[in-house]
Amino acid sequence: MTETVYFITGASRGIGLEFIKQLVNRDNTIIYAGVRNPSSLQKTFSSSPGNLHIVQCDVTSDDSVAMAAEYVSHHSGRVDVLINNAGIEDGLSIRQGTIESFRSVIETNLIGVHRMTKTFLPLLRSSSIKKVINISSDFGSIELNDRTFCAAYNVSKAALNMLTVQYKNEFLDDGIIFIPMHPGDVAFL
Repeated sequence: MTETVYFITGASRGIGLEFIKQLVNRDNTIIYAGVRNPSSLQKTFSSSPGNLHIVQCDVTSDDSVAMAAEYVSHHSGRVDVLINNAGIEDGLSIRQGTIESFRSVIETNLIGVHRMTKTFLPLLRSSSIKKVINISSDFGSIELNDRTFCAAYNVSKAALNMLTVQYKNEFLDDGIIFIPMHPGDVAFL
């Protein structure tokens, strides 16, 4: 059976870390865990499973993302499932937030996904599975959103939903499946 190759951003904690923990125990998987600081995840996996590759990948950096794609290309030649999970929030309302704090959230949660997806498209095209999962939130819904805090996060996730649709529309004939996923509320311990 052919191995399924995953690349997951934001893999050092929260949802990303849980993806890693679940996938390393599956047969026939190769997991690339993209993290800004590899030592943060190496502490969790003191003896790294053979199917786990911890890769430095800062989604806000063109160079970092390009180096991560090159690493995967060299070792696996493809990505079957790209999970764009890296994300931040500042917890600030429009009144409280600065332009810089707003820009930082948009850069990670929206531009970072766009950067990852564009850079990894050649690796996805080399796959027979071709899936991109963008971790979104129901706080990106205009209809469901009535909260005033985390304004930049809310805006970034609404824009991410539209970005996902735009990718789906443009790459439909390429057989690439784009999925916006709201995993539900998460408690960080």
